[in-house]
Amino acid sequence: MEPETFVQRSLADFLDRVGGDQPTPGGGSVAALTGALAASLGRKVTALTLGKPAFAAVESQVQTIANRLLRAQQALCALIDEDAAAYGQLHAALRLDRADPQRADQVAGAARLAASVPLETATLAAAVLVDLSRLRDIGNPRLRSDVDAARHLAHAALQAAAANVRANLPLMSAENQRLVAEQLDRLVAESGPSGDPPTGR
Repeated sequence: MEPETFVQRSLADFLDRVGGDQPTPGGGSVAALTGALAASLGRKVTALTLGKPAFAAVESQVQTIANRLLRAQQALCALIDEDAAAYGQLHAALRLDRADPQRADQVAGAARLAASVPLETATLAAAVLVDLSRLRDIGNPRLRSDVDAARHLAHAALQAAAANVRANLPLMSAENQRLVAEQLDRLVAESGPSGDPPTGR
């Protein structure tokens, strides 16, 4: 029986679907997966820090980060399929007859939904970046390369998600376009350049 969601598919199958001629999963789903990988790799660092006497002084801080990264990972995994579903609605709206008087509103509403999912991905990726930056300072230093890899993945997820948000802006109402663009610009600006993500929350 074929899996019902992309998250339930094998990695090989998911990659084949991404590389195939189906419209989904696309960039938004891949951005969410990249963010989930960043959170998961960060969790590995917390797992190999917690319970070790050398890090007893930061145990509670690391545990808090571990909990947040788990929640972020779960949310980002859900967004893999949500992005595909949102794109499906937009695709259907764009296929409506151009003479249909409701088409413009349908497209604008579907575009707002299609942008809201990668915007949530970007928001979560930005939060993961903050936690990973803190973890780099207090986690097991033997795993610093894993933290750095996770930070680059989180930044890539944010930028990839941002690209998908921007792709939908021209299809929205002017007001929604302005509001979403402002929110996205703040997120991107606060995330910092790829090699130097933010250090405070």
